[in-house]
Order: sequence, then C-alpha cells, then structure tokens
Amino acid sequence: MEGRISRRFRIPLRLLLSLFVLCLQSAFAVPASAQKQAAKQHFACNIGYTPHGCQVAIAVLRDTLAQYPVHAVGEWTWVLVRPEDWKQLSSNGGFDSNNPAFTYLPKRETFFDGSLVVKKSTRGMELSVAWHMPIEELLDLAVRHELAHALCNERDEIKISRAAVALKNGTLLSCRLSPVGKDSPDETKKSH
Repeated sequence: MEGRISRRFRIPLRLLLSLFVLCLQSAFAVPASAQKQAAKQHFACNIGYTPHGCQVAIAVLRDTLAQYPVHAVGEWTWVLVRPEDWKQLSSNGGFDSNNPAFTYLPKRETFFDGSLVVKKSTRGMELSVAWHMPIEELLDLAVRHELAHALCNERDEIKISRAAVALKNGTLLSCRLSPVGKDSPDETKKSH
C-alpha cells in the first residue's frame, strides 16, 4: 500500500524544478525599469581575464561610472583590456599607449586599460607617473573623459576636457547631447 501512495503522490522532477525556479525568480525579481536601465550598459573583459578577475575588475569600473549620468548615453559597451595587451591595442588604434582609455563612437564602445581598476601594478605605476596622479584619480578622469565623448558625440579634446570637468563638478555639460550609433556617417570616430 505504501508503494501505491508514494507513486500516486509523486511529483515529477521537472515540475519541482520549474516551481523552484519560479520561486527564485519571484524572490529576486528586479523591477522592469531597473532591468531596462541595466540592459543598456554592457560590461566586458577582453581575452585573458579569468571569470572571477573580470567580475572584480568590472565592479570597480561600475562603481566609478555610477557617480556620473552613464544612463544618458543609452546602450553602451564598456570594455576592460589587460594591461599587457593595452599597448598593442592602443598602438593598433593609433593612440599613445599612455592614454588609459579610448572610445569608438560608431560602435558605442569604450575601452579601458585594465591597470586602472587594480590598486597596485607596474603598469598602474607607469600611468600614475605619466599623468602625475594616483591611479584611482586617473580612473575617475578616464571615465569622465570617455563618458563626455559618449554624451557629447564629440572628438574635439579641448571641448571634451571642459565637459569632463563639468561632470566632476556636477554642472551642466556645454555640449549638445546627441545620439551616436552604428549609422553615424563617420565610421572612424575614435577618441581618447
């Protein structure tokens, strides 16, 4: 008789798993508006990062970006590049390797030297010396500068330097905010 009862009341494993997943989803539900905002910002690590190393590095970048109106750029991708790969990538892009970041406006992508998000590294020391500031301040400057390129859709470094200061001070940007996209007429818009 016990065998019949257990067979009769046995719940299929698939159903149990489905119920479990449904409970988890409702327990950790994120409001739709937050999901929409989060989906607009993409974060990635270039090859060579471990999954854990990437998560840790991205968390530092996210914290810095969170201080500024990053949501205003719309969908954007923020990429960390390992310090040992930065010099080749930046020189291939036509930039001085001492520039710790650059933005590719048509693809809506910004690339950062990964040494910006670690407390101590040989490359970070090189950049600190070249820029005459601690690496934490250089990360903040790089984020503001590249965000200004993205917000203003502007390559002019003088205008962007002013906009980066405005972001730091919390004042209005003097540039006109204009959307940037894959359909931009100038496919070579790279800025550092």
